[in-house]
Amino acid sequence: MKARQLRTRIISYFVGVSLFISVLFGFVCFLFAYTIEDHLFNFLLKDEASYITEQLEAGNQPVPRLKFIEYLESETLLPDFIKNTLSEEPRAKEFAAADGKHYHMVRMEKGVLLAEVSEHLVVRKIKVGMLNFLLIALAIVLVVAVILAYLSLAMAKKLLKPLDKLVDIVAEAPVEKLPQNFSKQFVNDEIGEFAQTLEQALDRIRQFIDREQAFTRDASHELRTPIAVTQGALTLLNQSELTDKQQQLVGRAMSAQAQMAQSVETLLALAREETITQKEVKLLPIVENCILQQAEQIAEKDIEIAIEVPASATMAIGESALNLLLSNLIGNAFAHIQTGQVCVRFTAGMLSVEDTGPGIPKEIRSQLFDSGVKGKRSEGLGMGLSIVHRLCQRLDISLDYDSSEAGTQFMITCPSHRS
Repeated sequence: MKARQLRTRIISYFVGVSLFISVLFGFVCFLFAYTIEDHLFNFLLKDEASYITEQLEAGNQPVPRLKFIEYLESETLLPDFIKNTLSEEPRAKEFAAADGKHYHMVRMEKGVLLAEVSEHLVVRKIKVGMLNFLLIALAIVLVVAVILAYLSLAMAKKLLKPLDKLVDIVAEAPVEKLPQNFSKQFVNDEIGEFAQTLEQALDRIRQFIDREQAFTRDASHELRTPIAVTQGALTLLNQSELTDKQQQLVGRAMSAQAQMAQSVETLLALAREETITQKEVKLLPIVENCILQQAEQIAEKDIEIAIEVPASATMAIGESALNLLLSNLIGNAFAHIQTGQVCVRFTAGMLSVEDTGPGIPKEIRSQLFDSGVKGKRSEGLGMGLSIVHRLCQRLDISLDYDSSEAGTQFMITCPSHRS
């Protein structure tokens, strides 16, 4: 978040809190005034009730000392609207008449005291003035809050200046080179401590990137050398006098070696974020080759293989990338089915690999494309679908799946296709 956004929020919170406190204070003032007024009338009535009781005990005619208080010998003498209210709320002590008059009542052992206090409701008379006063006070408080907010803004600018500087250091750093040795220019406070922590984190990231780059370089060199040697040996072997069985085995080895070379190139390009060639390739030969390469997995299984791919069908993926995608998807289908059917189908620009296996366990579906995630019965490493997912993301290929107890279907769709 930018520092200026923090400043704006600081000012907004400052003014908002001041406004909230002012409104709350006004509400409390009115509540306090009405409460004190009610307590005053109740106190006067209780004091008058004590006086009237003394008069009754002395056998005198009870006469209230306050003119707005009236003594009634029975509740039946109360006005009708008060009796109606008491029938619904027997414990009521305060009553408002339709004509605007206001009454307070207190029960005695003999009779009741009724006070018509309309002329003595001070809060009612001054509430407009109180409201105006509170509004003026609120305006003053808001003005003071804005002034204090601007003063706080000046302080915030000073406090947040190092943070702005830290943001600029990180934001302006080249993508290929993370910033180094920048924490020393900050004062040893909270921001300075954050800068040191950030620098240490960036150093760990840099070291991790260096290790990954070194591994990619080493893997590129160490894998390509034996692949080249194997290719040369297989070529020489293929030119020798071999039996038909040996020729078949050498042919399979050369096909697997070529596929391995393509897979290595694709994986290294994916790791290096290099451009992976995407061109139109025919689907059927690649599908058939991938099935042959994975055929050993189903040699002893009762599985029917169906290929519903037109001979003219193509997809703009590239041979090596398509080989890698199909090898993993078909290999997964072969590995997780014991009996039934595996079908590779191409229709309306979508290539799908379907099986009638037990389906993907529900507990891993949300993490299906994470590295190392696999079902309890799986004997694999849980890497194949992660590679497929990352490669599809890199090539802007849509990857979807649907799984149930009746089987699983993986679908890949290229942005441009023709068939």
